[in-house]
Amino acid sequence: MGSVVASRETLVTMLSARRPRCSNARSDNAPWRLWLLNCRGMDSNPRTPRSQPTAAAKMRIALIANNHKPQVVETLEKLRPMLRDRADVVAELDSYRITDEVLAELPEIDRLFVFGGDGTVIAQARRFVDTPTPIVGVNCGTLGFLSEFTADELVEQWDAIALNRCPIERRSMIDVLVFDEEAADCRVDHLDMKHCVFESYALNDAVVTAGPPFRMIEVEICINPNRQTTSATVMLGDGVIVSTPTGSTAYNLSANGPIVSPGVEAMCITPICPHSVSFRPVVVKADAGIALRVKRANEGTTLFIDGQESTPMKTGTQAYIRKSENALNLVLNPSSNYWKTLATKMQWASRPRKG
Repeated sequence: MGSVVASRETLVTMLSARRPRCSNARSDNAPWRLWLLNCRGMDSNPRTPRSQPTAAAKMRIALIANNHKPQVVETLEKLRPMLRDRADVVAELDSYRITDEVLAELPEIDRLFVFGGDGTVIAQARRFVDTPTPIVGVNCGTLGFLSEFTADELVEQWDAIALNRCPIERRSMIDVLVFDEEAADCRVDHLDMKHCVFESYALNDAVVTAGPPFRMIEVEICINPNRQTTSATVMLGDGVIVSTPTGSTAYNLSANGPIVSPGVEAMCITPICPHSVSFRPVVVKADAGIALRVKRANEGTTLFIDGQESTPMKTGTQAYIRKSENALNLVLNPSSNYWKTLATKMQWASRPRKG
């Protein structure tokens, strides 16, 4: 896959348009730090895509780091001289302090380097959802399932990254919309957008969870709802998970859902502690629409996006989940692969250890 870039004006327009118009996500007006380097000659005119990086033409990159973690700060301090020597570092951002104003100043880039854990990569996948720029995840956390490179591996594989020789995998994302109690039933061919109260994207999952006081809730589930079919079943339990293939190894797996290879076009529907033992997880095709209507809620019943954003769910509210047109372009580590990572980091199919 060739290097794909966007002009500053195009990037700002896309990111502004991406902002969920009915989202209640927390805004962050905290002070932010931004370093803009080597930005001479920037203008507002659309640019032609940059050619594939070569040894003579340095790759233009931006760095995003979770500076709340000491190990991230330490790793970035170690790698910063190498990165500035071998690449054109045009911006360095604190992942917790990225605002629209910061994004408005972001120049065009070839790659986005994200330092932190998988949570940091997931958050930036949502933030940059409308941009095709590939993300290079540098693991400074514990698991490192999406952040493919350690600091040492980043140095070892630098030439492959810089010369665009690393595989780039397109990871599916989902659109998640929530409608109030007055909205008409969600259908594949019609959504009552005037009653939309929340809208977001998810890379891993959308989860409706019972919440305090932790009584069981009732959720009506319908797959590909239309005029003739408005309900498939009603789940009684602690909640329901709708996950992407990427998210199948997250909360979905903990709830005994299936592992789905990232290249598969599908979504998983997995109940959380269902009252009926016959309610098993299912895998549906990616272009299916999934409607969830809360028939009975607790005071604390909530819908979570990737475990990072949330909105309350009252009795009568609906969530509609569908495959997004956008996706994460993830740069893969050529020295590893998905199944090796699954076996080594998540102990998939490992044999019992001797006492």
